[in-house]
Amino acid sequence: MNWYAAYTKCHHERTSNKILQEKGIETFLPEIIVPSRRRDRKVLIKRPLFPNYLFVRLDQKQENWLKVYRTHGIVRLCGNPHPVPVPDEDIESIMIFVQSDRNIYPLPYLVVGSKVRVVSGPLAGAIGILIKEDHKKRRLVVSLEMMGQSVAATLGDDEVRPY
Repeated sequence: MNWYAAYTKCHHERTSNKILQEKGIETFLPEIIVPSRRRDRKVLIKRPLFPNYLFVRLDQKQENWLKVYRTHGIVRLCGNPHPVPVPDEDIESIMIFVQSDRNIYPLPYLVVGSKVRVVSGPLAGAIGILIKEDHKKRRLVVSLEMMGQSVAATLGDDEVRPY
């Protein structure tokens, strides 16, 4: 039996997860607790760690695959052109992270030397190159080219996205 990533319709992760479990399919929907702002207060809510995705464990029986494909909210299993299994080690690592008491949060995959776009703060809209990461402080140093010169700025990891 292998794990597969199932792509769901927007905000259908929990619904699809529940239906699949009722059909007897083993699933894993990693969720994290994040602060959310309401009109008059902040509350903590559960959100999927990977929006629009959940994991299903399937054997080679065609009937189980059909159960997944015929589930409301499931768009497809990830892979091109055939579904590609997710390694068990990856699923186990995600389970360990989710079950820990640490605050975890998703980040875009950034590599030193890659182009990034600043999405918030006073430099929003600027495009630069990631030159250094400080994981302990959740900070990035981004090189921005301005008027023929390169200027470095230290930004929070939530302020940049891959370009």
